[in-house]
Amino acid sequence: MPSSGFSMGPLIIGEESQTALDYCTLADVEAYAGVDFSAGIGPTDSQIATLISNASRFIDAYLGAQQAGTVTVEEWFDTTFFGQHIVCGIRPVQSITSIQEVKGDLVETALVQSRSRDDGDYWLGDSDAGIIRFNMKFGETLNNRLKVTYIAGNTAPPAMVKLATILMVVRNASRAALNDENCLDRIKDMWMNLQSSVQSELDFILRELAKEKLVGVATFGNSGAY
Repeated sequence: MPSSGFSMGPLIIGEESQTALDYCTLADVEAYAGVDFSAGIGPTDSQIATLISNASRFIDAYLGAQQAGTVTVEEWFDTTFFGQHIVCGIRPVQSITSIQEVKGDLVETALVQSRSRDDGDYWLGDSDAGIIRFNMKFGETLNNRLKVTYIAGNTAPPAMVKLATILMVVRNASRAALNDENCLDRIKDMWMNLQSSVQSELDFILRELAKEKLVGVATFGNSGAY
């Protein structure tokens, strides 16, 4: 996700720092590899935990964005004449905390979240695309008219991200075991076979993930701010 103070066009974004998350657990790795690391036939549990964190951060760097974790964002939007929607700069959007309409004297008026035209002003139209829709059309073009606070990010890693993390940890654990001079030959044979099968699967998953990197969201017409 963008760093604090990220700006794009007329948007002004204030973002809290996002906590880094691990994308799999020790149990996930043991279940895939069929290995109980506490039995001493590979890296220790604490070493596997380090490998998991390192693999998770590699996936983030490879895909150019943190893949799991949520963050509270404050973003300001201009409004356009007859505008009826805005697009949040950080996606996916989990929920909208509030939208304030800011007057010229900086007095803020809270808008009501509801899809009903009778008692609501806006609703989250598409969480993945970050589109917020309004029940009314704005009557004028104004800069920094709306202050939107929302929660963005994924609460859990996508399935392929989790699998890629597991595969990377198993591969790196096998390398560590093969380089351990105290590891028995029959145990090394097991790790060597596992490493060979994991590498091809990991290469495939990384190629597939690269196809799903974040892209921009475009909306057309004069009814939106983005």
